[in-house]
Amino acid sequence: MNLPRTMRALQLRAVGQLREVELPVPSPKPGELLIATAATTICTSDLIDILHNPFGTKLPRVLGHEGAGVVAALGEGVTGFRVGDRVTAHPVIPCGQCESCKRGLGHLCDSMGHLALDRDGTFAEYFCHPGRRARHIPAGVDAAVAALVEPVAVCLEAVRRARLSPGETALVVGDGPFGIIITRLAMRCRPGKVILVGRHDFRLSQAPAATSVNERRTPDVAGAVAQASDGKGVDAAILAVASPEGMNLCLQSLRPRGRAVVFAGMVAPVPIDLFRLHVKELEILGACNDEGYLDEALSCLCDPDLRLDSIITHRIPFRDWERAVALAAGGKDEALKVAMVFGQESAA
Repeated sequence: MNLPRTMRALQLRAVGQLREVELPVPSPKPGELLIATAATTICTSDLIDILHNPFGTKLPRVLGHEGAGVVAALGEGVTGFRVGDRVTAHPVIPCGQCESCKRGLGHLCDSMGHLALDRDGTFAEYFCHPGRRARHIPAGVDAAVAALVEPVAVCLEAVRRARLSPGETALVVGDGPFGIIITRLAMRCRPGKVILVGRHDFRLSQAPAATSVNERRTPDVAGAVAQASDGKGVDAAILAVASPEGMNLCLQSLRPRGRAVVFAGMVAPVPIDLFRLHVKELEILGACNDEGYLDEALSCLCDPDLRLDSIITHRIPFRDWERAVALAAGGKDEALKVAMVFGQESAA
């Protein structure tokens, strides 16, 4: 594959300053793939990075961590891939040496590498990534859908942490892309009911098997959840929106010995009713990254019953990136995941 010397990329220059720039095409290090990006999806965390840079990422930095494309070059020692292979990438790169990795918790690595944090990301025509964190894209799955492998994997983690058993009732708070994916994945556990709380009819409609509660039109949301659970409360609640009120709704809705999973990242401290936790023997669990669900996530993307391809509501050419970012940030009544697509994929 003949490679150009330079590429287009979206680089965060300073807080609030995302700019299109021309950069040299990177060279893959030993063990890495150089991937010609076919599609990259915009995550809520990308939008937060643009506005606040909460992780203190050293700038400038090319953003984006959900990407898929075609192998353009191989670093020394790479096996299992050839130039021209269609691949998708998981952005989390465990070091394999720290105490967390040795405990089998690579997703909580103490020295974690991550696309768009300590290395340039997928909002570019090319990016480099370790071969061990890439997978071949199954036939019939387009690049924009394949870019969802990490969002699906982390949602699998949230559902697993909830320990949802057949016949139990689950609550998902938040109707963003992750809340919808979590709701659909929870259905695989054969629950008695899944209740989804959100604010947008369009998004709530993307999980038709759930009992939906639109909080904008519901004066007593907690009462509506209680009614939907036949007054018994829910067995597990997953917080998929960074909202203190949502966290309190999760805890208030749990039946005795219920489990609350905090999937959304909330930076500010949140007051917790510890007396309720005490007298009901509740559990609060975190869900961050995923414990090795990359391959299962790929299988989920191929599952016609889950219809995860419908999570991609818009495919916008990379040249129109400003429109794509604006839609991802403000199009909650018409969009779930917005993909920026490159080359031939832009015709999809």
